[in-house]
Amino acid sequence: MRALAKFIMHGRVQAVGSVVSLAILSLIVSPLAIFTTAGVALVTLVHGYREGLFNLVVSTVILTVFTSVAFSQPAVGLELALKFWLPSWFLASIVLTRQSMSLALVVATALSSLLVLGFYYFTEPAAYWYEVINKQLIPMLKDAGMQIQEGPKAEKLWLFMSKIMTGSALALFLALQTVSLLLARWWQALLYNPEGFAQEFRQLRFGKVAAAIALLITVFALTTSNELAINLFFIVIVLMMFQGLAVTHSLVAKCKLSPALLLGVYLVMVFTLQYGALGLLFIALIGSLDNWLNLRFRLCANKTQNDLN
Repeated sequence: MRALAKFIMHGRVQAVGSVVSLAILSLIVSPLAIFTTAGVALVTLVHGYREGLFNLVVSTVILTVFTSVAFSQPAVGLELALKFWLPSWFLASIVLTRQSMSLALVVATALSSLLVLGFYYFTEPAAYWYEVINKQLIPMLKDAGMQIQEGPKAEKLWLFMSKIMTGSALALFLALQTVSLLLARWWQALLYNPEGFAQEFRQLRFGKVAAAIALLITVFALTTSNELAINLFFIVIVLMMFQGLAVTHSLVAKCKLSPALLLGVYLVMVFTLQYGALGLLFIALIGSLDNWLNLRFRLCANKTQNDLN
């Protein structure tokens, strides 16, 4: 990882080349989108928002030309730039100018929530996604050789999915942008401040206002089953989840617990996704409560005092 970050920082040509190359690879292996997005953020964090914008624009032009020649689809390159690189540059610029990772992630969450609201204001999201599922997703799955269940039960599933796709898609997008920004910050720390990222991440806190809004949306979504509230719920849960992870990392460090605990937490989150994401929700609850209870201090206060004595 350090070698990749060092190569990106070697010069403009290397930075643009890395971002474009990773973007092309992400068209084949989707998770690599995290790395190309982090590349744009890293250039911005280290060299400033002007250099980051230069990198973004040049990379966009090159990628658009490539997708135009290779696939006869110039829109693919432009779409990737607008969806991934532009938000990454914007969030990295906030971190750079305000020196606050927490603020950048709160802004990202607010913008994601506004997109959900805008989608509901200008369109009928459920109808839109239902059409996408039936006309694009199902035929694509059938072409891939998958057996698609049909009948009333399947129809009920598609209807349910269509109602939550807006929030789910934007929550996934928010998670990707957050991970990319954290990755870029980690790369920056590896190159210039080895201990900086760990300290910054452990201090991640979004504040009582953000936590209160998240709590209100959660309560409203669970008690009313309102479709808009449920979609917003997916967004705010992602934000609180990252604070919960910050709390977990902080407790492991301060209380001198085994690092294996962190691995266990991440494994539980992954393996409970099919059971209503219970692990993720629990971590998000910890993150939300930390804004009022300061769990990072309270749960390790005695341990820290003993170490000082």
